[in-house]
Amino acid sequence: MSFVSLVSLRKIVSTASLLTLLACSTSFNLARGAEQQQPYLVIRQASKISPMLGATTSEKDLIAYFGAKNVKRQTVNLAEGETSNGTVIFPNDPKKRVTFIWKDVKKRDLPEVIRIEDQPSLWRLPNEITTGTSLIELEKLNGKIFKMSGFDWDYGGNVLSWNNGKLESLLKSKSGKVSATASLAPAKGKNSPEDLSGDKEILSSNPSMHKLNPVVVTLSILAP
Repeated sequence: MSFVSLVSLRKIVSTASLLTLLACSTSFNLARGAEQQQPYLVIRQASKISPMLGATTSEKDLIAYFGAKNVKRQTVNLAEGETSNGTVIFPNDPKKRVTFIWKDVKKRDLPEVIRIEDQPSLWRLPNEITTGTSLIELEKLNGKIFKMSGFDWDYGGNVLSWNNGKLESLLKSKSGKVSATASLAPAKGKNSPEDLSGDKEILSSNPSMHKLNPVVVTLSILAP
């Protein structure tokens, strides 16, 4: 499963238990986190909200948030067959699993990439984009069509440009140095036609693309 290349989240608890723990975050910390971390991943259910996972989240933070037993160091896949020594939270629970790739694997204080690639996932961006969000839904959120790469290669299905739409700025930090991006693929049981495959740019409005209506399969926060 592809994602934008940049070589470059005690006992696994139930969702209810996790959310009870998450509710302890103060409104001050949440507001400060939102300012520092945008864009960020978060779990929201009813009135409960999780810690925000973003560009300043360290491995120590993850252990403090979720407990050491739920934070594992693992070899994670990058593009083109490369791997990295990353950190995965809730590795045995797809709905809560998040992968961290670090700028410095010794310090593990600043992430280079944070990604989710399980469907369904409880994690989502503030605008509710998550795995399973469809191309047509993304167009509505963006207010415009966007550009993406063809399918069926290492960087297939990546959003290349939001075409100056609403998501162009909503998915970037104020400095522009941190951004969130998505990779799409045909929904389960569907195959991509030949005209949508390969190393090329395709508009989301392409009739074949609209008919296929692929969904987000990987959501990444990039902090190069």
